[in-house]
Amino acid sequence: MRKEILPPVTTTTAKFLEKKPLVATLLALSLVMIIWNLPPYYHSLISTARPCSASSSSENFTTSLSVATQVDSTPSDPNKRVFKPFGNAAALFVLMGAYRGGPTTFSVVGLASKPIHVFGKPWFKCEWISTNGTSLRAKAVKILPDWGYGRVYTVVVVNCTFPSNPNADNSGGKLVLNAYYDKSPKLFERFTTLEESPGSYNESRFSSPYPYDYLYCGSSLYGNVSSSRMREWMAYHAWFFGDRSHFVFHDAGGVSPEVREVLEPWIRAGRVTLQDIRDQAEYDGYYYNQFLIVNDCLHRYRHAANWTFFFDVDEYIYLPDGNTLESVLNEFEGYTQFTIEQNPMSNVLCLNDSSQDYPRQWGFEKMLFRESRTNVRRDRKYAIQAKNAFATGVHMSENVVGKTLHKTETKIRYYHYHNTITVHEELCREMLPVSAKSNVTFYKKLPYVYDDKMKKLVNRVKEFEEKKLGTEAVKNFS
Repeated sequence: MRKEILPPVTTTTAKFLEKKPLVATLLALSLVMIIWNLPPYYHSLISTARPCSASSSSENFTTSLSVATQVDSTPSDPNKRVFKPFGNAAALFVLMGAYRGGPTTFSVVGLASKPIHVFGKPWFKCEWISTNGTSLRAKAVKILPDWGYGRVYTVVVVNCTFPSNPNADNSGGKLVLNAYYDKSPKLFERFTTLEESPGSYNESRFSSPYPYDYLYCGSSLYGNVSSSRMREWMAYHAWFFGDRSHFVFHDAGGVSPEVREVLEPWIRAGRVTLQDIRDQAEYDGYYYNQFLIVNDCLHRYRHAANWTFFFDVDEYIYLPDGNTLESVLNEFEGYTQFTIEQNPMSNVLCLNDSSQDYPRQWGFEKMLFRESRTNVRRDRKYAIQAKNAFATGVHMSENVVGKTLHKTETKIRYYHYHNTITVHEELCREMLPVSAKSNVTFYKKLPYVYDDKMKKLVNRVKEFEEKKLGTEAVKNFS
């Protein structure tokens, strides 16, 4: 009997299938099951790789799948190159806060992809949607206040100014922001930034008298902060600014249990607000996103005080020649902001005096040598009437209405104990002879002179701390 001759098999796969039909069937079924389980994960990849558009989510998904199909397909022209995007490099906008700045104005504070704002032309549109369904649109003005220091993310403050109060009837509503990727109005993200419940609008809070005379807006607290230095700083400035002042700190990882322990009595007394901003680490901005933090604080507490101060926790504000803070600020009332010159202090030099018990002394009680070069440009800190500012920076604001005063060194200064805030061991690490009190001392090629003005205040500050917090709380600090 003659066998039927089959057509010749030319591939390895074909031979395998001829010999192993059962295995081939199982492989095919397995492949079907794998493909069947792919869509949810594939959809997730597509939704994160593509920006949102003005269309609905189902339309977005259809468009994304269409794009993905084109990307995966092999072009007919071998010289046609295909670019395949995966994931997101940075968000279009990261909202931190949105605040009403007055009857007709709002500020939205956040981060945005720096390359988009440097090389593209993104823009914004503001809309107020009332609870009754009516809406009002406003012009949006974008401000980038971080002086180009941003990294992956840059700080963006969006000002929304409406022609009239959008919630004049106090019926409530919400502020919605459209964030556009580029000049085209077709591709954007739309999100709610702020909501006002019915009856919550109170116009009186936008005019004086404000809750406080002075407000401190602290930058990001990070690193291994010393609880001793924090205790000293807080006691001094609570004394310096007086009872009608408030302090806002921002914990970017620097508030350990020990630091929180020294702040807790002031929090209970209503003098301190401590905000947890540790999630900022997910967004790569400049220096723990300090430009973002100071702008959020500026707008969050815009109408909380007459003057808002911006400086660091290794810096101490000082009034020379018997000035009082009230008299100085009354003199500066015609200015929107003023900058403050620093007295740079050594962070290692102390006087070799056996009569001093340095381990028990406060930092500014024993660090008494000031670097004395003149005609040197040094960083300045500042205070501002926040109601007149649209955005701000670390050392001053460039977005204000009104004048700025710089010539203030005879009225107000600050002592800067650079890098002492993270020193947990003894600060006195280099001892100078008693003769250094009356001579210029050169240390690492820099001149230093003896300056004990802050030391003369320490007893008053310690007495104030014990009076305000109680003897038991102060003992727990020691």
